[in-house]
Amino acid sequence: MVDDRNRKDYYQRKFLSLCEEVDKRKEKPTLFLHACCGPCLTYPLSVLIEHFQVTVGFFNPNIQPVEEYRKRLETLESFITRYSKDKGVEIPLVVNEEDFLAYEKAFQDRDKDHEGGATCLKCHAYRLSLAYRYAYLHHYDYFTTVMTVSCKKPSRELNEIAEKLEAIYPTTKYVYSDFKKDNGQLKGIQIAKAYSLYRQNYCGCLVSLKEREEEIRRRKAQSENDLRMLG
Repeated sequence: MVDDRNRKDYYQRKFLSLCEEVDKRKEKPTLFLHACCGPCLTYPLSVLIEHFQVTVGFFNPNIQPVEEYRKRLETLESFITRYSKDKGVEIPLVVNEEDFLAYEKAFQDRDKDHEGGATCLKCHAYRLSLAYRYAYLHHYDYFTTVMTVSCKKPSRELNEIAEKLEAIYPTTKYVYSDFKKDNGQLKGIQIAKAYSLYRQNYCGCLVSLKEREEEIRRRKAQSENDLRMLG
């Protein structure tokens, strides 16, 4: 395939091409799948289990407060348990909970930060590096992330981050993806609703939580002002 990264379907075409390749093998290769939450896992997992032996990895020390972290993890665990039973497929889960202090130290100065800024890409790279290293050390054939399914996550930048990690961990190949394609996000929402999954309303870190709370307050104030104007 021509390496034309300016095509909107470039990463989707690479993904489909790899799926065709691995489907020719006698056995499904192993894949370590980084998942940020249950709802984002839904659609990518539904596709990947058709081609790979998938293990899900929850490597997300960015999620705060701790109550939110636990809620997202419990949602993920519940979904995997129920979905694997429904599909008749074993889907192991690996949880990394040893890096919270290191993460806080690396991302402590965020007073002037905002969601979607440069720090977000550093956070994505940090978490992908943790998960990719685990996949490499445990001899998985492939690695990828569900994050390209989200409309708020930049697929190209995520793929470029993982491409650099593949050079560090060459025996574990990276699966390029753009799970937003083919209505991936909508399909994921439909699966999440079918399983009654908790769907969070902010990315995960305290910066994104603060922005979401401020947005809710602004909307509430605007609504109250509109009602006063009508009255």
